[in-house]
Amino acid sequence: MHDITLSFFSFFGAAIVALLITPRVICWASKKGICDYPSSRRVHHHCIPRAGGIALFISFYLAYLVVLIFSIRETGIIPQLREQGFFLVGGGLIFLLGLIDDIRKLSPWVKFAGQIGVGLLVWFGGLDVELLSVTLHRGIVLPGWLSLGVTVFWVVLLVNAINLIDGLDGLAAGICLFVAITLLILSLPSGKPMFIIGLSALAGSCLGFLRYNFNPASIFMGDCGSYFLGYVLASLTIQGAMKSHATVALLIPIIALGVPLLDTLLAPIRRFILGKNLFRPDQSHIHHILLKLGYSQRRVVLIIYCTTVFLALLALAFVFVKDQRAAFILVLPGILFFLAVKKLGYLEYLAADKVWGWLRDLTDEAGLSTERRSFLNLQMQIMGSGSLDELWENICTAVERLDFDLAELHLEKDVVPGCSKRPLLWTRSGGTGSIDFSGRYQFKIEMPLMTESERSYGILWLIKDLQRSNISHYTLRRVEHLRRTIIGVLDKFVRG
Repeated sequence: MHDITLSFFSFFGAAIVALLITPRVICWASKKGICDYPSSRRVHHHCIPRAGGIALFISFYLAYLVVLIFSIRETGIIPQLREQGFFLVGGGLIFLLGLIDDIRKLSPWVKFAGQIGVGLLVWFGGLDVELLSVTLHRGIVLPGWLSLGVTVFWVVLLVNAINLIDGLDGLAAGICLFVAITLLILSLPSGKPMFIIGLSALAGSCLGFLRYNFNPASIFMGDCGSYFLGYVLASLTIQGAMKSHATVALLIPIIALGVPLLDTLLAPIRRFILGKNLFRPDQSHIHHILLKLGYSQRRVVLIIYCTTVFLALLALAFVFVKDQRAAFILVLPGILFFLAVKKLGYLEYLAADKVWGWLRDLTDEAGLSTERRSFLNLQMQIMGSGSLDELWENICTAVERLDFDLAELHLEKDVVPGCSKRPLLWTRSGGTGSIDFSGRYQFKIEMPLMTESERSYGILWLIKDLQRSNISHYTLRRVEHLRRTIIGVLDKFVRG
């Protein structure tokens, strides 16, 4: 009953403070020019203040500290003083990092380094992941170095998850509200007052802030708000799982936070595959794709809300089902994950032929494939040519290996010493003649043999009959390697 009372006061205290202070933050941010201006990436059409994280920060800390002090006076017990001190300091630092970014726009690497630093602070303060459990009843004790890595990764992951999902009015705050309520329901029997107070204050802050942040929003939380919410969720879930993982394992918030975590994990994969900067924002997040499908902002937010509530209910079911049926509950999120990825079009980035093609390119560039190593041997033979005749013989061998049907080398007789006035010709059939440009199915390449200083040694023509066989995946790449090798040898001949 005492924990329920603490939860009640913490929740409503934070909600009331957020309701009262957010209008003041709106006025202050507008005067200071801390606003989100319309752009190609934004879905709003006028300037909106974006420092709402200040209201979230103040309302959470006031409710948390007041209830904490009241609890200490009532019981005379100071629960986990070291952990609480580092938790509050870390929250202040991550909030300041986001606020500075809202005002001055920090570089991605500075923000990433700051997030890692806060994660290290959390671990150093004793809020560390000591146990990892697949079920809620058995876990693996982590060594110190692995505990450090998992703790920092968890903090950075949740901070960025909430930050990336914060793209529509009320989306991030609503998700955090539902996840906090879910964890609060699970934590009430745990007997961990600080965990309960923190979740209640978090839920209350989000609820009060949503009054001004839901569509149409009059204020955005900004990076200071999304960073802070992600940090609080990460730290509180570590507190809940710490020492006794059987009550609230990290698997529960992973299920409940399915939407933002899915978006966070897919974003770098998508950008990497498309050759984009991993830290550059884009319009391919889950909420952006739903908007492109024709849904309104409010409808998209409600869809993601419903998905979060559904996943939260699955998380609750996973806790209360004690037998082997709990494993089957995890199958459902897995199926939903696959269907969501397919519906949102992400499987296009992960198509088997594209991934296999990328892996082939990677192994070829690294020189791991047999074809690349064998062609490298041909390049070495060409580089070792001691005369023009030997050079041409090695070129013909390479061209045949590349499966071309005809090659013709025109050298500048005034530049390359000892070259013939007539072009050198090779055909697969061994005949003689000149190049025929009239073939409809012929693949033709004209390669100028020119150095970087624009000194021309001639031209190499290559022709392939596509009716006989198609070009391979690496033909053009091999041809360019051949061209550069020939230029290097001719340059050696010319310079003596």
